[in-house]
Amino acid sequence: MQTGRKHFYGENDQDLPEPGRSTLLISLLAKRKEAITGRAGSGIEQDWLEDEEYYQGIDDANRAYQSTHRSQAKRWATGEGSRKAEPNRSVVFLNITAPYVDAGSAMVSDKLLPTDDRSWELKPTPITSQMRKAFAMQGMDDATMQAMIEQAKAASLEMQQEIDDCLVESNWHGEVRQVIEDSAKTGSGVLKGPYPKKKTVRMYRDDGTGNKAMVSASEITPATKRIDHWYFWPDPSCGENIQNGSYTWEMEPASARQIADMIGMPGYDKAAIVSALKEGPTKTNSSGSSVNLDKHEDQFELWIFHGTVDADDLAQEGVDSEDETPQASVMAVILNDRLIKVALSVLEGGDFPYDVLAWQRRPGMPWGTGIARKIRTVQRILNGSVRAMMDNAGLSAGAQIVIGNGITPADGSMSITGRKLWLADTDVEDVRKGFMAFVPPSVQAQLMQIVQWAMQVAEDTTGMPAMLQGIRGDAPETLGGMQMQQNNSSAVLRRIAKRMDDYVTEPHITRYYDWMMQHSEREDIKGDYQIDVRASSALVERAAQEEFLLGLLDRSLNPDYDISPRRLAGELLKGKNIDPQRVQYTEEEKQAMQGKTNPVEEAKAALLQAQTAETAAKTATKNVEGMFSATSAANLIAGNPAIAPVADQVWASAGGQDADAAPAIPGVPSGIESMPMDENTSPNFPPNPDVGMTQGMESGA
Repeated sequence: MQTGRKHFYGENDQDLPEPGRSTLLISLLAKRKEAITGRAGSGIEQDWLEDEEYYQGIDDANRAYQSTHRSQAKRWATGEGSRKAEPNRSVVFLNITAPYVDAGSAMVSDKLLPTDDRSWELKPTPITSQMRKAFAMQGMDDATMQAMIEQAKAASLEMQQEIDDCLVESNWHGEVRQVIEDSAKTGSGVLKGPYPKKKTVRMYRDDGTGNKAMVSASEITPATKRIDHWYFWPDPSCGENIQNGSYTWEMEPASARQIADMIGMPGYDKAAIVSALKEGPTKTNSSGSSVNLDKHEDQFELWIFHGTVDADDLAQEGVDSEDETPQASVMAVILNDRLIKVALSVLEGGDFPYDVLAWQRRPGMPWGTGIARKIRTVQRILNGSVRAMMDNAGLSAGAQIVIGNGITPADGSMSITGRKLWLADTDVEDVRKGFMAFVPPSVQAQLMQIVQWAMQVAEDTTGMPAMLQGIRGDAPETLGGMQMQQNNSSAVLRRIAKRMDDYVTEPHITRYYDWMMQHSEREDIKGDYQIDVRASSALVERAAQEEFLLGLLDRSLNPDYDISPRRLAGELLKGKNIDPQRVQYTEEEKQAMQGKTNPVEEAKAALLQAQTAETAAKTATKNVEGMFSATSAANLIAGNPAIAPVADQVWASAGGQDADAAPAIPGVPSGIESMPMDENTSPNFPPNPDVGMTQGMESGA
């Protein structure tokens, strides 16, 4: 590479490659140019620039009054300069874009990134009926298959924990939160992972002599991070899914110190890095060309390539493809148009380690439409009406002075001030005809109606009622109306949650699963698993389920419902973004409480004992009453044995069953005459059931 070179091979008048460049490097530089010009030609960069400016409250009218703003750094994408504002005109920017973007991203992040929960789960692949038949043919019984299933579940939980640990160390919630914020602002957020990251652990250990020495250990672990969408270029022909393209490019700014740290790292070309440091940083413009920067600028551009290349070109760089296919999936790094690293893809499948979250899809493009773009028209209406109102207020606040011939100021200045002296010529008969003041009409009320209408339309265009953002407090008067508005507003949220599931969570966790299957040293956690990401949509419904769960809390105390009060309370706490572990008893506290006297439990035990004694007393009373009744009946039968068969028949007709094997009362022997019974003249006969069985009964003795 020659110092001062303006363009790389393939542009304008350069038809031959520069000396020393390999075929692979030439191919990569051509693909980089294709990616940069393709994204610029799609028009998405202009939309991003406008969305970011509106989020910051900048447009053509007030840009000249902005001292610094982030979007100025993106001017290389459009090449436009700032326009000067018209004099004596209002440049007020009543920014409603930023509050709507912030509220939308915060609402989505709050639902999809809950406390102590995840939106995915790793489960073993279900065993189908055909698989069961195949296992049975191999002599595997049901008990063995069930044991195999339980072992697979335990292994999947272990791998799930391994992946979750990597995500926690990568600050998954923080990185995804930034992706959601980018998506809400410009419509597109990019998440990278898993990518290899060097993890170093340091600790102090006694060396045996009483002195402590620091010991460090390093390992390569998978990690996740958010990527600025301005620094990401997919294949222009990928359509709506970047995985359908043949490559992706990422540009990572790096300082000279960071570049120097790469010297000596495995896989990096030391000579190429040293040459780039001596040369100084270069910049790639919107047409894909590299130009040298001033020496005081210390930001290099690391261009990271993921995609397929020709296997023969790769072999010339000393990297052999493991497959016999003509294409190979590689990762390459370019610095100052020098190839400083090339290696096979970390994942055997060749999937790109990037995911793009589109707030609302754009047909044929991986990028999306964000809240700032949806509300842009309303923001322009609001700016126009507010500025017109301010201009009208400025005009109607002061009088317009009309001065005719013959009227001159005494001090020679035509400015209007208090106690100013004006001179009139002698031929001026009526000063009012040559010196008059007019006040322009005020149309503040009409313009304010436009402002209020624009604020209402903003809710419809974004699909987010202002009440749910905390902007206004006009909540519905009834609980049903509140629930209806909550359900309507959550429709947009459910759509974003589904897109998060399909385009970010599922492919991202799947790549982590593939990483663990290839590179993990733990063989006991590997198996045939599937990613279940339906929980993300369920998390959105948690707020709507809160009232229902709260009603179940009382019923959970009844063991008939078979509901765990502890887990139910945990779900309610999660709905309020409270970690249940912060308020629930620990295992140590539970064990300590088991040895202590609990007044509540003692009271429950005493109450149970009293209820048992009361039941025993009632049982004894019933037994005595039954014995008395049985004795009275036996007395009657002994005096008059002829009534025994009739009593047995009545007892059987009433549904009674004899408890003895033989008849309790044998048949009456022949020749025994029945004794006449005394007539019962008691007024209580027949006995009153409300009084008792023994009341009104008279024996025959």
